[in-house]
Amino acid sequence: MAESGLVARRRVSWKSFLGTHIALGLLAVVIWAAGWFSGLAVHPVLVGAAGLLPILAAVLCQWLVTISTEYRVFDDSLEVESGIVSRTIENIQLFRVRDLGLHQSILDRLLNVGTVSVSSTDHSAPHLPLKGVDDPRELYETLRELVAKSQATRRTMIVEDDMEHHPGGGAE
Repeated sequence: MAESGLVARRRVSWKSFLGTHIALGLLAVVIWAAGWFSGLAVHPVLVGAAGLLPILAAVLCQWLVTISTEYRVFDDSLEVESGIVSRTIENIQLFRVRDLGLHQSILDRLLNVGTVSVSSTDHSAPHLPLKGVDDPRELYETLRELVAKSQATRRTMIVEDDMEHHPGGGAE
């Protein structure tokens, strides 16, 4: 079923878990080495299974996060659907967006994944991070253009709180 006005659909990328997979893979090697070289009478199958547990836990966690979170960008809104057992849908109208940001660690830059942060005047979701998305710069630019278009269409202007600019209570 095609959704009207859908511009982009993303899920959390498997690449955003690579650092965790590497760390837990190293933990598995340490467990195997400790089990085989410790001199204790531990069955090799038990050592092998113990070393596989962190790797299997990482893969299961990554799979659950990936299938349970979806980001959808429409012409006039952003929607985040998440949850495994219970589902939550957060929706931000793009004319309410105050600021967009993009964060990538060095590993994220190498893998072309990152987090696009959305700050808005929406009361239920004022700060909404879109974590672990592939090609985050492209998503960031798409959102930036759609936010500008939505605000221009609605002739919306974000007005900062007067107290921030006039510490004396707003009177000049």
